[in-house]
Amino acid sequence: MGEMKKVCIITASRSEYGLLRWIIDAINKDIDLELQLVVTGAHLSEEQGFTYKDIEADGYSILAKVDINLKTDSQLNIAQSMGRCAIGVSNVLDQIAPDLIVVLGDRYELLPVCNTALIMNIPIAHISGGDITIGAIDNEIRNAITMMASLHFPGVDDSANNIIRMKGNERNVFVVGEPGLENLKRLQLWNREQLSENLNIKKESRWILVSLHPETQEPLEYNKEMAANIIAVLDKINDISVVITRANADYGGVQLNEYFESVVKKDPQKYSLYSSLGQTRYLSFMKECFVIIGNSSSGIVEAPSVGTHVINIGNRQKGRHLCDNVTQSDSSLLSIQNAWKKVEQKGTKMVKYYYYGDGNTSFKVVDHIKHYLNIK
Repeated sequence: MGEMKKVCIITASRSEYGLLRWIIDAINKDIDLELQLVVTGAHLSEEQGFTYKDIEADGYSILAKVDINLKTDSQLNIAQSMGRCAIGVSNVLDQIAPDLIVVLGDRYELLPVCNTALIMNIPIAHISGGDITIGAIDNEIRNAITMMASLHFPGVDDSANNIIRMKGNERNVFVVGEPGLENLKRLQLWNREQLSENLNIKKESRWILVSLHPETQEPLEYNKEMAANIIAVLDKINDISVVITRANADYGGVQLNEYFESVVKKDPQKYSLYSSLGQTRYLSFMKECFVIIGNSSSGIVEAPSVGTHVINIGNRQKGRHLCDNVTQSDSSLLSIQNAWKKVEQKGTKMVKYYYYGDGNTSFKVVDHIKHYLNIK
């Protein structure tokens, strides 16, 4: 048997880890690969719930933590955090000398990570490149990572074609499906009774999941008004229980979370707020709820495969394929009201759609990584 190849997976947020979970698991169990797991960014933030603990609870050893003192209350602070990320990651990569690093998606922390790997001549494998999301700076970040990466794992054919156009060739571009669907296939989801007891909400009421993140190309006032318009609609609806997940570590997230805290304080019987539901509880609630309202990619990618209604608000996900379970709305009060009426007319559940994959992403990714690293 030859020497094991070292594969370093770097994750910076709870949502990103949720998508990487089974790829981490597959690499960790592979006899030819050595997993090097590095966490940074929001995982080490108290505001975001210290979600590195979720990784450890799943049984994975974290090789290194790169604390970048993440502060998201201003664009300056975020930019300075990225500088600290580059310094910390460069020290770690120099020490562990991976044969390949694996990153997913479009978080801003990945720019200094990939810049560093590029300069240090460490190949980059990028998952979920080639997507289009016009309403956030994620689009530019994702494309920049694509140009630095050597190995590409887009979710769907359209994304693969976008990568091929950017790179000018189809070398090392493999369509593997979106990794989030694997969670729905492999996790033991909770039933409605378990969720009702755990979250202390009425089993008989209609459940609403609000997952809203800032549109990073819009001013703070736009984002705060968007959140206020969602709550204004929900305030007038009876017999619902609303679970809100905190906004992510983008600029504007702090302000959205402060607003949601005030909403819960005003009506704690109707609204509850969580820093992180955790992957199993989040997906279980997604499956059991009547509708997801907000702009999370989970509403676009995972929700169609469980037939849950989605009201997708604003431009954060603009450019992605929308399945028929998704009702698009702009951020205005009237548009959200109209979207709610359309969802109510559609009934309880939608047909399930599998546009984004078959739930077997991790196996495909690991096979291609081993081939790239010349492991037979």
